[in-house]
Amino acid sequence: MVTPPYPAGPRHGRVVHALGARIVRGDLEPGTSVPVEDQLVAEFGVGRSAVREGVKVLVGKGLLETRTSAGTRIRPRSSWNLLDPEVLGWRYEGQPSLYDTRILADLRVALEPGAARVAAERADRAAVRAIDEAMAALHATADDADAFIEADLAFHRAIFAASDNDLLLYIYEMVAIALRSVREVHTRSIEHNKETLPNHEKVAVAIRRHQHRKAEETMREVVEVARADTEQFLGLCCGS
Repeated sequence: MVTPPYPAGPRHGRVVHALGARIVRGDLEPGTSVPVEDQLVAEFGVGRSAVREGVKVLVGKGLLETRTSAGTRIRPRSSWNLLDPEVLGWRYEGQPSLYDTRILADLRVALEPGAARVAAERADRAAVRAIDEAMAALHATADDADAFIEADLAFHRAIFAASDNDLLLYIYEMVAIALRSVREVHTRSIEHNKETLPNHEKVAVAIRRHQHRKAEETMREVVEVARADTEQFLGLCCGS
């Protein structure tokens, strides 16, 4: 029987967490069948109803498909709900692959400059104040790598919130799940953290002044630096 810790909650959560993580990590290949029900019951120490409910949840996330004649099989990644919070968490927990790390850095370059532009166009006084407060927290935590990571996430979230666009904010909330993991890779240098502050400040000022082009351009510099940091780390640690 499996003994690692599982999330608190319904017993079918054991099945969802363990089996979902294996699928997303690639331990179970697309097109292959999952272990039969009796094996899952024995492995996870749950009843048949919990196994079936767990499989049903993973079907809903696009990871599995069930057919009467073919059993339960792993679906290709193109069918997964990639912005599902648990799928993102499994994808980026532990040591993400080189591909997944690069995908996230590229997504930021594609998404965040536009969000900063919209924020500069839409931000009201309350939104500007929230960005300024987040900027102050960045300055206050520059000497503490762990606190800086959280402050940086909060700063970028405040910009997405300032866009007054619930779809943009939702996407950021999901992406932040992955960012929290991979930022551990390249936001550890206190000196480097301090070097990034001027560009963050420029973004905040541009949004406060409703200079949408300046906000977009400066945010592009911020995320391009982050992508370069990621590429450098991957080259050093993995020889890519």
